[in-house]
Amino acid sequence: MIIVENLEEFSEWLLYEYEHAYELVGDELLITNVKDERLKESLKELGIPFEERSVVEIIDHMPRPWVVLDPKGEGELTPDEASGTVVVGGILGAHPPKGRTWELLTSKLLPKGVLVRNLGPEQFSIDGAVAVAWLIKRGKKLSEIEKVVGLEVEVGEVMGMKVVEELPYAYPVIGGGVFFSEKVKEYLKRRRLAE
Repeated sequence: MIIVENLEEFSEWLLYEYEHAYELVGDELLITNVKDERLKESLKELGIPFEERSVVEIIDHMPRPWVVLDPKGEGELTPDEASGTVVVGGILGAHPPKGRTWELLTSKLLPKGVLVRNLGPEQFSIDGAVAVAWLIKRGKKLSEIEKVVGLEVEVGEVMGMKVVEELPYAYPVIGGGVFFSEKVKEYLKRRRLAE
């Protein structure tokens, strides 16, 4: 099981990352801490399993070992550790990172006896972290997973020159392509047009 603890306000970008993660891992994904009615309705429409309660309240009923992914984790996630429940913080990253995963999630799960692991020195997108955890659950070592750090997304054109938005996060390469949501790409283009 891979759990994403929702820690953001509702936004299209957030929803698209959840949807993209679900397209890869299916019902192995559960979104927890879903309080916002718009997010509940959107997840319901997409068929994505969700829970209103926080992972802190339900983890006792999940398969062990329990691991929370946090950049401050003591070591990298391994296939053995990923065999139970992996918890990902549903946080749209800040650059540089602000330590919100530790503050909002990890610190609350530590008393439950979770392992705290990372996915290397880079900060992944939510869907990217889910994808990497899913690959590790299937036996891949983190060192075997190809990734791209920093992505330039073409969002428009001004006077014949391409306009790009730089995303300073890590994205896994799956099936020969960067695991990046086309819906997020389209959202970034729409957002650029609205400026």
